[in-house]
Amino acid sequence: MSRQLDEVDRTILREMTSDARQTIRALAATVGLSEPSVRDRLQRLERDGVITGYHAALDPASVDADTTAFVALRFTMSAKAEVNAALAGDPRVLEVHEVAGEDCYWLKVRVAGTGPLAETLDHIRAIPSVTGTSTTIVLRTVFERPLGVDASGPR
Repeated sequence: MSRQLDEVDRTILREMTSDARQTIRALAATVGLSEPSVRDRLQRLERDGVITGYHAALDPASVDADTTAFVALRFTMSAKAEVNAALAGDPRVLEVHEVAGEDCYWLKVRVAGTGPLAETLDHIRAIPSVTGTSTTIVLRTVFERPLGVDASGPR
């Protein structure tokens, strides 16, 4: 990023995180700038990679993905590229986090139930360099939120 975010940028980002479909006019009214100024700021935030995209949030149950699990994955580190490619090609794997400790990665997967979860785990375990997995099934999601500009904590 070429420069620090100012308070107007942060307000725009908070508003967009809350409702990315709002109009430039509504954003301009909220931050007290002209529509062209807000459009320019949004374009700069996109160009600088602060805003990386716009997405629709889906109800997991409505798209047959109401079972969530976290999978701790261990593998031979020399095959990291192979593991990355295999995981990236599986739409059931939503997140992959490299972690410190005994495990190499923690994965977040969403599937329709325990049968599809077993199939997903079979697929993951079939990656030649995988040496072990440990799975935790989510019983209930208390809340999920997108990353916001206040992710560093309360002020």
